[in-house]
Amino acid sequence: MRPKLDDFSLIDCGDRRQRVCGKQIFDAGKLMVVFRVSHRKFLKSRSVSWNSAGAWLAWACSDRMGYIWSIEGASVREKGRKKEKKKTTERENTLSFSFSLLLCVQNKKAREVVAVSGHTGPMDRVRFHPKESNLLCTTAQDRTVRIWDLRAGSQRSLGIIGLLSSARYSSCPASVEWSSGNLLVLTERDDSIHVYDTRKLHSAPSRGGGGRTPTPVQSYPMGPYYLVEGCQFSPNSDYLVAATTPRGDGMSELRIWPWKGGMKSNDHMDNATTYPGHTGPIYQFSFSLDGTKLVTGGSDAIVGLWDVHSMICAHTITRRTKFIRSVAFSHDSRLLASSSEDDGIDLADSTDGGMVGTIGLVDSRRGGADEISFHPSAHVLACARGDNMMGGGSSSAVTAPVTVARLTIS
Repeated sequence: MRPKLDDFSLIDCGDRRQRVCGKQIFDAGKLMVVFRVSHRKFLKSRSVSWNSAGAWLAWACSDRMGYIWSIEGASVREKGRKKEKKKTTERENTLSFSFSLLLCVQNKKAREVVAVSGHTGPMDRVRFHPKESNLLCTTAQDRTVRIWDLRAGSQRSLGIIGLLSSARYSSCPASVEWSSGNLLVLTERDDSIHVYDTRKLHSAPSRGGGGRTPTPVQSYPMGPYYLVEGCQFSPNSDYLVAATTPRGDGMSELRIWPWKGGMKSNDHMDNATTYPGHTGPIYQFSFSLDGTKLVTGGSDAIVGLWDVHSMICAHTITRRTKFIRSVAFSHDSRLLASSSEDDGIDLADSTDGGMVGTIGLVDSRRGGADEISFHPSAHVLACARGDNMMGGGSSSAVTAPVTVARLTIS
């Protein structure tokens, strides 16, 4: 039976100047309690990432900083709340989904732990290592990628990677992702892919400049024949997967290279298997944590749900009307969330893409989220709100750059 979304609660994360206000909104007979934290008027975030332990949430900020928040109770079940027994019908006797708030700013359960600085341009992406909970990667519009060990307690990054492409392409990379080990795959705007060994990075000064770009372990120069939107390792790091689109052909594809200790041969560019994707570029894709599913989001406003074993797109989701910005699986691979410029976050059953519900990011601003990220061990979803600032100029109408909601399975 199809799971359903009952209700949900939200919390907004901002800067240290926290003024909490609450209001009740009745929507379709369901009560939603919204907590809002005040923040600087033009603060924006385009990226969010949970660490592997689920204790910290990092978000990239337009003020050149990366903020790490401690979310107490994000992975702990609520206690002391007895649920009323309901008379169930055959339709109701299914998994039902509801959002409940465990994040409370008043008693300091959501607090800023540390802010990393050193970039000289607005921060664009944050990525925690999938296994090392203290290892963080950041990118910014200063043509650098930086690695941070949050245990060091200093503002000095462990290493720096400068972009190899010309400045005329972009000031920041298209994507950056970790392997399950020490590798980092970087996609640049000149449609080249570079894999770096982070153990060979040189330390960088705390603010701007300095540092030497190491030699990539492997490079894949895809331009000028292909447009590359992103690249990442499979969950076990046995394969390298890229979203590519042949120039002059609107049909995108998933291009997969085997990766076993690095491909050093000269024919590594031809040692790839391709699978047809969307009718336009694939902007985002993500593997489920169990490695059995793959989701793609494209410019055609379609979300594709793939079976990894057969590499067949078994189901599609066509409920969105604008291009897909971000996709994410829940920790148990049962839920699939997708975000576009449409209002709210779409929740789907990962088995067939059937609709579970919509998370409404309740405020006067329209649109969805630039990036979404599920907690690694709980049904908690973080949303980077991006550039979708509402008009009007009223400071009271400006919302925080990051919204977090918890999903409870009942």
